Amino acid sequence: MPASAPKMGSDHSFSLHEAPDLDYSLKNELSGSAVQVLEEDKFLAFANLQQLWDDPEWSQLFKTLKTDTTQVDLRESWFKIEPFESKQYASFCKWVDRLVTLISELKQPSPRAVSFLAMGAKLLSTTPGYADENEVDGASTSIKPDAVCVLEREADGFESWSQVLVPIEFKKKPGSLLAQKAFGTFAESSWSSSSPSTSERSRTRAKEGDPQAEKGKHSNINIPHRIPSRASPAATPPSPSSPSAYKPTRGDIQLARYAMETLAAVGDRTHVFGLAVNRPEVTLWYFDRCGAIRSQPLNFQDPQGQGFLNFVKFLSALVYMEDDALGFNPFFATSTGTRRVGMRKDLCDISIKISEPGDASLTLKQLLVRRADLMDRATLVYKVQLWHQGEGTGVPVDAVFKSSWQHVQRTSEYDILQKLYTHSEASQHVVEMFYGSEGPTVSSQRGGFGEPKPEVVDDRALRYTVAEYLSPILELSEPFHIPHIGWSVVQAIKFLKGAGWFHRDISVGNIGFQLVSGCQGVIVKLLDFDLSKEIGSSSKAPHWTGTLPFMSIELLQFGEGVYKRGWVHKLGFEVEALMWTLLWIVRVYVDGKEERDGREHPLTDWFFDYRTLTNVANTKKAYLEGLNGFTNNWYRELEPDFKHLARTWKKMREAQDDERFYTENTTLVSDSMYGDEGFQKIETWMEDWHWNVPKRSCTCTTHCARL
Repeated sequence: MPASAPKMGSDHSFSLHEAPDLDYSLKNELSGSAVQVLEEDKFLAFANLQQLWDDPEWSQLFKTLKTDTTQVDLRESWFKIEPFESKQYASFCKWVDRLVTLISELKQPSPRAVSFLAMGAKLLSTTPGYADENEVDGASTSIKPDAVCVLEREADGFESWSQVLVPIEFKKKPGSLLAQKAFGTFAESSWSSSSPSTSERSRTRAKEGDPQAEKGKHSNINIPHRIPSRASPAATPPSPSSPSAYKPTRGDIQLARYAMETLAAVGDRTHVFGLAVNRPEVTLWYFDRCGAIRSQPLNFQDPQGQGFLNFVKFLSALVYMEDDALGFNPFFATSTGTRRVGMRKDLCDISIKISEPGDASLTLKQLLVRRADLMDRATLVYKVQLWHQGEGTGVPVDAVFKSSWQHVQRTSEYDILQKLYTHSEASQHVVEMFYGSEGPTVSSQRGGFGEPKPEVVDDRALRYTVAEYLSPILELSEPFHIPHIGWSVVQAIKFLKGAGWFHRDISVGNIGFQLVSGCQGVIVKLLDFDLSKEIGSSSKAPHWTGTLPFMSIELLQFGEGVYKRGWVHKLGFEVEALMWTLLWIVRVYVDGKEERDGREHPLTDWFFDYRTLTNVANTKKAYLEGLNGFTNNWYRELEPDFKHLARTWKKMREAQDDERFYTENTTLVSDSMYGDEGFQKIETWMEDWHWNVPKRSCTCTTHCARL
């Protein structure tokens, strides 16, 4: 039994949701144990500047700062503005800029020049998701933070979340139009979007235990296209009577949204700080992949008080602390020993040394996958040039670099694939892994707050891997490719079972192919083993299995109850995920692309009502009842195959239902469907329908042809 409720998820998910839905996700992520509250002095310990603050020079600076007439006048101007008025944003920023100017006069090396900006009417485009080497269409919109802290040299040309150091949210008047806009209730005013006509995949992850919610069908309507994250199991709200329950405010949720954008914009941030302003108080926030930490409110009503002093200390941290303390990952540093003087827009063309000892290095070239999540894996994937002997030595090869925040209890993808590659046939079925390394954990980073071993629920580690590059499976788009893909993945599932592993996330995005040089044939392989599990091992991490549209009906139907019933992952869950993946491809894609001409997604019910997983399960059951229409015109010649495949799976389900009836066990998972016997039935079906023989062979006649 895991420490928290199970969750289903993957890097590839498919639904499109409104702004309030994102608020729902972030509210869950901030609820309960996901937010820790610290006293101000402990919160400020992250800056590692106590020696500076103990110096007599600091005492003298603070004395001068308190009586600086410009600072005093600007502060009074801000305080004269009515509470909750938006015009206070600019006044606050002018005051804080003056404080920063005074703080920067300390004789300290390499001060970071920062500036505070009120956004006014300026909108910032949200960070689009990437999947299958392309930006997800319709996945970006525009939102407006109240204010931001940026590097001073970025202020004049400020236009992107990639330039934000610290997002700032001001408290809105309860019940006001401004507050409702900030919370997403009046999305048409605070968001800018239009209904997309192509791919609508987002990074929504299905979480079991969500309250039931009826979702209307949407077509040809304007809704905000934001990529929400799903609530982490660590953030599952406790009962209302629990003393540890934290109820985030609208402002907290809005600030979390801005932090999510700041983290996602480039991908080189491990954490981000935020400010929540509610005059005469300000709360310091820290966001990472396991939740958030906030300070007790700092009250600067009294310029002589401790609250004002601690706020000035926080500003000094922005000026003097090291890049890694501010949240910039040193793994992606292009220079050492100096504080950041400029901001990146992306990670393309930076070079990284990746092996110790050794000379291997890589250069990031093309963004392939990006998840714009807050509390999640935050997977980032780049196509790279890999130099095994060091840059400039030999010939570089195409490879894939991935960074991902994985639960520390989970076996790393690198270790899994190293074990699998002790088997000689592994190269025919699964991606090859070249290098792997472990970055910081959330708990190690939170140690900067003064606790050497802070307790973090569902702790995560930042893991890096470098693997062979596999082309997206959707590039094998001809009808003759589909049976070969199906047969190849079934053989990969069989290989993994023999090696003692389940993949647990078979989906469109987790299948790729290698082009065989010389004969122009293809080898289809499984990739992305982040959620994989050794057969017979206990579930040590809260993620369980799957990408929503491709998940087994059983997992959707019984949800969290599978743990209570003592279920373990079944071989047939892998096969069923493959079946739904193939059914998805032949119904949704035309020559490798979604082409719907503005029409509603043909399989929207497989993912849209994601809060009520039993509804998705019932939709899939009904889909198996169909008499025709399993393929679109592009794959029309495969209609008999998929009609028969769906009928075969339906009959297997009916046989399982009979077993449940006669055994009076309504949750029985039969071996005849989900065990070795069920696997053999599907493998035999593929042989009977000649899926085991390429319909078009390569020049060496061994492989399926690329074209």
